Amino acid sequence: MTEKTPKGSSASAASSLTPSRLEEFERLIDRQAERFRALIEVGTGLSLARDVDSLLQAVMARLTSLLGAEAATLYMHDPENKQLWSRVMRGASLKDIRLADDDGIAGHVFTSRDTLMLADAYDDPRFNPEIDRQSGFKTRSIIATPLRHVSGKVLGVLQVLDRRAGLFTPDDRSLVEGIALQVAAVLDNVLLVDELNRRVNDLDALYEVERASAEAAEQTDLLGRILDITLERTGAQAGSVLLVEEERDALLFRSTRGEKSEALVSVRIKAGQGIAGRVAETGDIIRVDRAEDSPFYDKTIARKLGTTTGAVLCVPISSGKTTIGALELLNKKHGFTDKDERLAELLAAQIARALQTRQSKEEIDRKARLVTIGQMLSGVLHDLRTPLTVVGGYAEMMAGEENPELRAEMSRTIMAQLEHISTMQQETLAFVRGEKAVFIRKVFMHVFMKELGEQLTQEFAGTNVELKMLVGYTGAARFDESKIRRVLFNLARNAIDAMPNGGRFMLSVDREGEELVFRAKDNGPGIPAEIADRLFESFVTSKKSGTGLGLAIVRKIAREHGGTATFKTQIGKGTSFEVRFPAGTSAD
Repeated sequence: MTEKTPKGSSASAASSLTPSRLEEFERLIDRQAERFRALIEVGTGLSLARDVDSLLQAVMARLTSLLGAEAATLYMHDPENKQLWSRVMRGASLKDIRLADDDGIAGHVFTSRDTLMLADAYDDPRFNPEIDRQSGFKTRSIIATPLRHVSGKVLGVLQVLDRRAGLFTPDDRSLVEGIALQVAAVLDNVLLVDELNRRVNDLDALYEVERASAEAAEQTDLLGRILDITLERTGAQAGSVLLVEEERDALLFRSTRGEKSEALVSVRIKAGQGIAGRVAETGDIIRVDRAEDSPFYDKTIARKLGTTTGAVLCVPISSGKTTIGALELLNKKHGFTDKDERLAELLAAQIARALQTRQSKEEIDRKARLVTIGQMLSGVLHDLRTPLTVVGGYAEMMAGEENPELRAEMSRTIMAQLEHISTMQQETLAFVRGEKAVFIRKVFMHVFMKELGEQLTQEFAGTNVELKMLVGYTGAARFDESKIRRVLFNLARNAIDAMPNGGRFMLSVDREGEELVFRAKDNGPGIPAEIADRLFESFVTSKKSGTGLGLAIVRKIAREHGGTATFKTQIGKGTSFEVRFPAGTSAD
């Protein structure tokens, strides 16, 4: 008995394929091969993607083409707002779709985590026809599958609508699920990159705020620039910075942006009034999609400006445990998110820090100005001591003097000292203003030094410091007599102050070539090393009660005469000063 061979069976089966069935089988193989190639292309493209959204658009186009579908949508999940939003749409007339993450077919697929394939969407009670009504599109068949990452996390939903020829098949479902799996893997990485970008953007925003803090000249400029940064980063259409005014029990709009917002600058609202007032009062954050949703919303300002208020995000501006104001952002499309709230908190903290830094700097500057004014007044009063002593002495002598000639002489001396006081006043003001004004005239040195000696004698009276004067040059010179007298008085007073326990001060004048040279030398303790290199700067002194102004004036006057002021010092042995400038006349 002969057995049938497999070869005979194969031949019999092959002979049963008609040409039409063979063509259909070949088309099926080609279709499956094309879909397989599509999966490979999608996977390769996604793995190399740089512009993910553009590539997703291409993937959706290829998917609808392979399935012969009318439209497709890729929904991403927004966990902050518990919504699904259309990241990519194909064949739809709407620009943006947002729905609750448990609404409609997409919401059911997202929550159930299972693929759903429908022959007629309107026969399914889970279908929400609202989007069809908005778009004018008539949905029939659907394949919707979750964008499930390998970790099990569902990132969104991929939905394909209306096969042009017949209904979707199990093979179509497999293709959609395969592409969804690859898209989910890429989107998970995209979300990580988005989070990194958010953090980088936050740092970038902080950098911009720091730069604004350094560059802004006024507080209003600073707040305005920070507010601009905040609006740009959050997408808000309007906003305000309000600061607490404790003495008025109110909040003041210090910076505003948005429609008609300029009318709010310097407007005050009562403490606790409106959303911003509530935030400043309690330190709580208020975030609502519509202003009317908040029980603290006050329509007064919006009604006054003729504007409408949509979404609101208001965060406190706090310094330590004290709330000093509020940062209010308004009218962002689709409302503010947790990310916006975190960024607003971050920038509000920067506002508080910038204000605190600026206020501290202003306080330091104010105190410095007061100290400078005090030191200047102290120096002026110190310099007035000698002429006032002379005036007082001669006035007392005049009271008991009967000789008219002597009284007249005393009167002239008093008038000369009053003129000297007036000159000192003008010189001090000129020094403060940085002005240069000298009155050069011919001076006979023997007369100048004689009068100077008489005045210095009274200055040194009552001190333990011995005064000695050497007049090496008695001819004529040209200089501002009043100012050079002040230079020498300042050097003398500096020596007296340096030697409270007594010592010796020697003042001399000589002519060396074309220069007039004054030298002042003491045998005091010397100048401390820590101030020696700054001795001629304003307000530098080694004495707790000193002003440090006298030597700065000495150098200024010497320079105004085209000369120099220098010194030499030895600790424990004393200090010598030398002031030299052009004599202005030929040597006698």
